[in-house]
Amino acid sequence: MSITHINNLQDQILQSIKTLPLEKQQQVLEFVKSLQRNSRFQKWDNISDAEAQSLQNEFAQEDISFSESILPDYLSHLEQEDKK
Repeated sequence: MSITHINNLQDQILQSIKTLPLEKQQQVLEFVKSLQRNSRFQKWDNISDAEAQSLQNEFAQEDISFSESILPDYLSHLEQEDKK
């Protein structure tokens, strides 16, 4: 698709949206957001099982490390709350 065609398409979309009542414009915005969300999910669905497992392992370790780092502060905070 050429840049000119893309620009024309975008202009047509914007002009059409501008003619809609505000409530309909809000619906268009929500629809666009849902398309963007779906696109992110599709990208996730397209990764291999090995990539997914690797990411899961990476994030699991990050979660454990984070939890272990804040646990002492959390326990002291609970003790302070108990004293009140």
